[in-house]
Amino acid sequence: MSITKEEIGQVLSVLLQQLVSDWTKEKIHSDVLEVIMQMRIDAANEDSYMHVLVTNVAFATESTYALQQIFQTVLASRAFPPAAAVEAMLKEAQARIQEELPNIVGRYEAHFAQIADNKARKQQLERSYCAVLVANRIKTDFILSFIHEENQAMMKGFFDAEREDVLEAFHRLSGAYASLLLDGLELDY
Repeated sequence: MSITKEEIGQVLSVLLQQLVSDWTKEKIHSDVLEVIMQMRIDAANEDSYMHVLVTNVAFATESTYALQQIFQTVLASRAFPPAAAVEAMLKEAQARIQEELPNIVGRYEAHFAQIADNKARKQQLERSYCAVLVANRIKTDFILSFIHEENQAMMKGFFDAEREDVLEAFHRLSGAYASLLLDGLELDY
């Protein structure tokens, strides 16, 4: 019996809701504000801050692609790797991204440079960074939960689903839950 794309979305939505049910908006807002404020404090000036911000957006966005690839690898293998193996894959991906970052940042700078107003550009960069940070946390926690021994009996059903449908729903729903958690976040300008 095959699982439909809609059923995959529904099941993943329920699982992600359970995953983030203990997360409060206040805590998420506090966590991301702390990161943003520390970046602002550490930056020597506005130009430095904007460079650090776009670099972090690039790193976080590339990390979200890496998390998708890790989940794809797990689904393709149709087996549950140990948590240490997943953590090693993530560490390797982050090292690779860090190494490639000087070649990657330019694409992100060019994309955000399309926003002519500096204040609007900074706001969009900060919003993007916060959203990707939270989505990455959701993705990381879900993958580790997915492979956890006590969840394997329930999760093995995903191995029978269309892999691309699972990955698409995973990416879309992680972003949606991140947006819900960030709703109402006030970044002072």
